[in-house]
Amino acid sequence: MTRQATRPPLKQTQFGLVNTYLVPEEDGFTLIDAGLPGLQNRILAVMRPTGRPLRRLALTHAHSDHIGSVDALKKALPDLEVLVGMNDVELLAENGVKVTPDRLLRAGNSVGSLRVLDTPGHSPGHLAFFDERDGTLYAGDTFVNIPRLRVASVSNIIFPFPTLATHDAAQTTISARLLLDIPAKFLALGHGRVVADPLNAMRRAVELAEKEEA
Repeated sequence: MTRQATRPPLKQTQFGLVNTYLVPEEDGFTLIDAGLPGLQNRILAVMRPTGRPLRRLALTHAHSDHIGSVDALKKALPDLEVLVGMNDVELLAENGVKVTPDRLLRAGNSVGSLRVLDTPGHSPGHLAFFDERDGTLYAGDTFVNIPRLRVASVSNIIFPFPTLATHDAAQTTISARLLLDIPAKFLALGHGRVVADPLNAMRRAVELAEKEEA
């Protein structure tokens, strides 16, 4: 199944703050991130009318607001492939996930139609995923779009939690700059609205982060 080049990603949002994404594939769907507890019910309800299976769960990172439904999804779908960055495996277990990942990811790997990008900083093994079919960059929490687009290393009083949870602020900014080389048509994040034609806004956010660090 080929997606149109201008079609935005299929977003599911919990409590208006936490995003996950269903990515259509030839063999079913890939889910990016597992949100908060209870997400499994919504995902299964959305998928049921399609008659297509959920094949993979790819985690951008292992913070609690991105892994809350991993165990429940695996229980409901025993054949589900769970994937995480190799440097976030310990964090996944520390945050209470009982499932053992089926595959550990690093830059250059493929997840269905997605290309894996290493973006450490927000967590030790943080990943991004790029869909070359439609130009969607799933950047996890390297960027945040509440109340406006910023690198997660830059704090904002309205929504400070991603910054407070950031493992290495300087490395997060470095990873954000590296993502400027990706020809993204949509920027899909763990928190906030999807951004169309995002590169100029991403560049401004990176420059602000670098200025604050300097």
